[in-house]
Amino acid sequence: MADLQFPVGISNFSEIRTKGYYYIDKTNLIAEILDGGIPKVNLITRPRRFGKSLGMSTLANFLDIRKDSKQLFEGLAISKNTELCKKWMNQCPVVFFSFKDTDGLTFESAYGMLCMKLAFAFQDYQFLLDDDAISDDDKGIFKRILGRTASMDETKSCFLLLTRMLEIHFKKSAVVIL
Repeated sequence: MADLQFPVGISNFSEIRTKGYYYIDKTNLIAEILDGGIPKVNLITRPRRFGKSLGMSTLANFLDIRKDSKQLFEGLAISKNTELCKKWMNQCPVVFFSFKDTDGLTFESAYGMLCMKLAFAFQDYQFLLDDDAISDDDKGIFKRILGRTASMDETKSCFLLLTRMLEIHFKKSAVVIL
């Protein structure tokens, strides 16, 4: 029997699957969430270290229109649900953001960490700046978030901005996974 690698501290579904880490298949949760369409809001609460971030990463990889995830899900329970996979796999613009490890001893330090993580997250969406259908005002706010010079109001509404830009670009409603 081969030695199994346990993904201690790794909550990235793609990394776990591509690097051959031990994975307990919980992909049926995707079917439960998507049964009847994407819900307006779905709150999943669990204790610390229970796999919430991994579950979010799994769902994001399944839905994200910018990815081709068929191979990642090959052999898992969700892959047997061919109708659901055909309808939903890689069909939605996705905003995925985890607040994990966003902390600080003061409000200012926590807010600074949040702004840094948002800037890193927004780097994955820079292709939106090349879309002529997106307004220059929205692009300006986007650039300020990237450069960590956005106002607090702009930071508070960053996910609204990003989903609007994704919907303009892809002409589909975006899914936000926080």
